[in-house]
Parts: sequence; C-alpha cells; structure tokens
Amino acid sequence: MEIINLSVKMMATLWENTYRAILTNQDGDYTAAARVIINVPLPPELMPDDAPHVEAEMTVLIEDSLIDPNQIISFETIAAAKLRAQFNYEIINVYFYYPSPISTLSTEEQDEIKNSL
Repeated sequence: MEIINLSVKMMATLWENTYRAILTNQDGDYTAAARVIINVPLPPELMPDDAPHVEAEMTVLIEDSLIDPNQIISFETIAAAKLRAQFNYEIINVYFYYPSPISTLSTEEQDEIKNSL
C-alpha cells in the first residue's frame, strides 16, 4: 500500500530528550515503531568561543516496521515532517536509522538467530 499520510503518537521515556513513537498510515494501520532522540546543543555560555554553531537534531531509530523497501523515501519524507511538527518545526535535521537485515549477518549469526526463535 502506498503511504500517503502518517499519524504519530509519541510518549516520553525515562531518558531525557528520548521518546517512543508509533506511526500509523492513513488507514490507521501500524506502520512503524521508533525511538526518537533529540540532540540539543550545549548553551552558548558553556561553549568555547571558537566552537562552531550547531542546531538541534533528531535521530529516529526505527525499531520495527512494515515499510516496503520501495516506500522508504516516501515514508521518511512524511515521517520527518510529522515528527518535526511534534517539536513545532524547531528541529531541521532528521536522521533515520534502520536495523540491519538478517542477510547482512554471517551464516553463523543467521543460524543462531533462527535457532533462538
């Protein structure tokens, strides 16, 4: 199914600036679960005079998903906008990370995972 829109439900965690997010598609069906980490720069008074200027950024760790690999660009475009909206668009940079597919593991590691299921 083509991803046309996403809804985001976020909740705080026990870590500062870290959230859990559940993303659902336009039909209300589960699409992904993510950990959202907001990296906030130090206040200017704590920085050296020659420190570069940096902006807050968002790291999105996709922990589980039903995303078709052909829909990654569409998913990230919509998800980034929806997640940025949760923070009043104050965060410009959003970085997505995904778990490695099992095919990237060695044969021994694949066998170990399959045997543990």
